[in-house]
Amino acid sequence: MPTTHARWLILITLLANAAAMFSPVINSGDSITYAALAQHIALNNDWTSLVLDGQDWLDKPHFPFWVTAVFFKLFGSSAFSYILPGFLFHLVGGYFTYRIARLFYGREVAWLSVLVFVSVYHLMDSSIEVKAETYLTGCIMGASYYWLRYDAQAKLKYLLLGALFSAMAVMTKGVFTLITISSGLVCMWLYQKQWHKLWSGKWLLALVLALLFTAPELLALYVQFDAHPEKVMFGQTHVSGIKFFLWDSQFGRFFNTGPIKNTQGHPFYFVLVFLWAFLPWVAVFLASMSSGVRRLFTRNGEDGAGFVFLCGAFFVTFGLFSATSFQLDHYTVILFPFAAILCGKFLADWLSAASVGRGLRYVQWGIAALLAGLAVGLSIYVANTLLMMVVLGAALALLAYVYATRQQVRLGAVMYPVLAMNLLFVFLSLMTALTLSKYDVAHNVAKALAGQPAQPVYLHQMSLQAREFSLYLQKPCESVDDFAAIQPQRGFQVVLKESDVPRFAQRYPQFSRIASLQLMIHKTGTFPKMLKMAQGTWPTDEIAVLHVP
Repeated sequence: MPTTHARWLILITLLANAAAMFSPVINSGDSITYAALAQHIALNNDWTSLVLDGQDWLDKPHFPFWVTAVFFKLFGSSAFSYILPGFLFHLVGGYFTYRIARLFYGREVAWLSVLVFVSVYHLMDSSIEVKAETYLTGCIMGASYYWLRYDAQAKLKYLLLGALFSAMAVMTKGVFTLITISSGLVCMWLYQKQWHKLWSGKWLLALVLALLFTAPELLALYVQFDAHPEKVMFGQTHVSGIKFFLWDSQFGRFFNTGPIKNTQGHPFYFVLVFLWAFLPWVAVFLASMSSGVRRLFTRNGEDGAGFVFLCGAFFVTFGLFSATSFQLDHYTVILFPFAAILCGKFLADWLSAASVGRGLRYVQWGIAALLAGLAVGLSIYVANTLLMMVVLGAALALLAYVYATRQQVRLGAVMYPVLAMNLLFVFLSLMTALTLSKYDVAHNVAKALAGQPAQPVYLHQMSLQAREFSLYLQKPCESVDDFAAIQPQRGFQVVLKESDVPRFAQRYPQFSRIASLQLMIHKTGTFPKMLKMAQGTWPTDEIAVLHVP
């Protein structure tokens, strides 16, 4: 496949992906919580503490919140400034996917690997939803690349950058990330019979330096928790933040012995997730594994080393995730770049060998038809005029392109699934943005209060919405469970359900009404719920926005 085709497809896909950044609403509850943690840092210049709703928060490490807080300081708190740094780390992951693929296999495979990376559904989605894994993907790929370079040539630059990216990964998700970073190298050393590297001073220095670079995280945890044994966390005092970071949040979760537990895991959960999360390249990945294993037994030099490295990085962590009870679909996103390189290598070979693998061509065409058909069918089902115009127009353009390139059958098996995934992603992101812009409590209340005097705002029994509203308001607001918790003062605004207005009026009879809105307090849930919301057939909540002088 000419690299020009791959570059154009990469650019188109990144533009379709990036367009979703301009949604005015943060989509998920976890993302709202993470944004609220970063906003506390930015507003209070409190870089050592993670505080949520006025309470100490001990769960994830600090690094993603530090990065987001910097962007909040630069651009103000908003959905865009929350998503932007995560999307940039997504691009970092793509860049180092290119560098690793080129290191093993050359330029053509590198571009194809990036094409797979940018068009994998779950990577596209996570770059906009932005959780810890979005940052972690960039950090892990950066660390993996520089450790490969350091393994080949012990330069100070590679040592420092490898340690820095490793430390950022640890400060994003914990010490278990070092397993993902190192497993590929260890498997490659075993394959190459370079056992001595497992205990060499060169790599001991790398480990020590990586851990040394995590000092900011350890310091922050000490200041917030270890220096204050009187704080109550998980129902007890004398909780060590450092111990939680190094042990409970990692091994405690893996063995289900820590303060945060989950018993719902299934050993095949991530296998099932992979079948949809890695679309449109699931069949290509399976073919790449079959081809790679056959090549491995031919002892094909560097090709074998690269395959073992990528498989080690992917399958060791995939196996650990499958063995634990803590299982969420976005966990395996960090492994998809390694799978993308395996796919890129296979595609480069497949495209140059016209006489083999014809069945895969039909599978890829079928996947493209399925994805495009889903986008068209769902847009008709939702029956939103703008959505249908965009999707049907893009679908017609895709059909015209397919007809114009119908002679390039193998090239089409790569290009058509990418374009179909773009069509589906544009539909999903546009549908979500339009729907949440219409029904999201925080977004619409912020619009209703835009022309009102700046006064304290209380949200009644809406804690998650209060966090989100604080972002759009760019200052803290408070959720109260009882009207008695509102501090007596001159002039404030309150957001509550219409059914609670009579009770509120008993305490504050002098209120005036700013707005009455038909919104949805709980905006997240299942995909069928989102479709019903987009249709306008899901029940709404009557929300009142009141002012007390």
